[in-house]
Amino acid sequence: MNEDRDNRTFMSVKYSKLNTDEEISAQLNSDDDTEVSVRATHSRAGRKPSDERSGNTGNGVTGTFTVEEAVEQLGIGWFQFQLWAITGLFSVADACEMMLLAVLSPVLRCDWGLSQAQVAMITTVVFIGMGVLSPMWGMLADRYGRRNNLLLASFVVWYFGLLTSFSPTYAWVLILRGLVGGGMAGMPHGFTLLTEYLPQKYRAKILIFGTVCWASGTMFEICLAAIVIPRLGWRWLLFLSSMPCLAIIVLFKFLPQSARYLVGAGRKHEALKILKYIAKTNKTKMPEGELVAETQEDRGNPKLLFSRMYMRTTFQVWILWFGTALTYYGMVLASAEILQLHNTKEAGNQGCKCNLLKHDDYVSMIVSTLGEFTSLPLNMLLIDVIGRRWTGAINFMGCSVFFLLIQLHVSQGLLTFFIFAVRGFSSGIFNFVYIYTSEVYPTSIRASGLGSSSMFARVGAMITPFLAQVLLEESLTAAVWVYASICAFCAINAVLLPIETMGKALPQVVA
Repeated sequence: MNEDRDNRTFMSVKYSKLNTDEEISAQLNSDDDTEVSVRATHSRAGRKPSDERSGNTGNGVTGTFTVEEAVEQLGIGWFQFQLWAITGLFSVADACEMMLLAVLSPVLRCDWGLSQAQVAMITTVVFIGMGVLSPMWGMLADRYGRRNNLLLASFVVWYFGLLTSFSPTYAWVLILRGLVGGGMAGMPHGFTLLTEYLPQKYRAKILIFGTVCWASGTMFEICLAAIVIPRLGWRWLLFLSSMPCLAIIVLFKFLPQSARYLVGAGRKHEALKILKYIAKTNKTKMPEGELVAETQEDRGNPKLLFSRMYMRTTFQVWILWFGTALTYYGMVLASAEILQLHNTKEAGNQGCKCNLLKHDDYVSMIVSTLGEFTSLPLNMLLIDVIGRRWTGAINFMGCSVFFLLIQLHVSQGLLTFFIFAVRGFSSGIFNFVYIYTSEVYPTSIRASGLGSSSMFARVGAMITPFLAQVLLEESLTAAVWVYASICAFCAINAVLLPIETMGKALPQVVA
């Protein structure tokens, strides 16, 4: 009887406490990943974080650490700079393809005698391709890794972008640009990869600084169009615009796999090898102890986006992405249309629809693009002070106000300033949704969350050509009020997000 009571006491201690390393050592005798994970969970009880990171458990047992803790200790260095530069090329390539739609539309309208609806369709098919394939790219990135996913996406964009320059008819332009859009849907996961290697203290600021890459790509495309279209024509512009993707393919060997993904996929030793490389590159020390395996077998499962913890967040984030793409791409496309409309009014000719962009128009587009750089200091200051949600709300409201000002009959200089302001705030919105989405979802569904959100962004982007190019031609006032109202609604939605991610570690698996 005493023996039975002793056994019950032992079992009670075993399953209810497990607070000492002696008990853990008695229960765990092998090094397989499942047991390491259990040991990591229980050995943390009653220990200080400093003891855990140093490997000192107080009883001579080797400590453990997670990828999150390793990334925090390894800090910022040459590895992150190199990764930022390579993943920045994805933003450059994406921006080139997006801005290409704005500068290409007036030329094709004149060369092929296209209607406004046909011109808008060239943009819409790109976003259809992106919207249809975005969830697929996200699931693939979560299931098979970010790295190979990015290589395939870059090749698709480069190959079909190159083929578009040889298009014999309008129909072929639509088909090939749709395929380019399908490839572009996979490129935002370069942002996911960069996010997963940044310490929490610097994460938001470095990600916001990625705006430089996007804005640089936009300015490069405008300058390229100003030089190439008058001299060589639009086909050469398409050919040269595909070159950033070729550069990515060439530099791909320097792109690492995500250590967070590798741990989640059960490939702990590969993750440890990358972390050691980071320590060597950054000239810092690895945490002592054993890397914890945090495996989730159903990673990439879209059902996890609707788990109890994330359902409300998912629906609200989708609305924000819809409004973000509608706003940003709407301003990119509308900038050329507004300038053309201004030129038509100045010339007193309401009947001619074939007005090629002039030198001054390209200058105005470049100046307005500089607005994206002005959002950098504001958002870098706000995002870690007032939080992600309020930063997003401020940018949405800024867009709303300056969209309404565009309808005023003013000089081209002041009109350029209004467009400049909208571009700046809309760029800040994109920073906000990318950062928030990458931080709020765990590694096991981070790319899936970004992919599904991107799908809703493309729905907004599919609609926006008909607002920025078709409705705007009929009524500038109606178009800007639609944009302003959607921005104001999204500002409220941003404030009401259920989770604030400022100052929090990146989650690894769905609880």
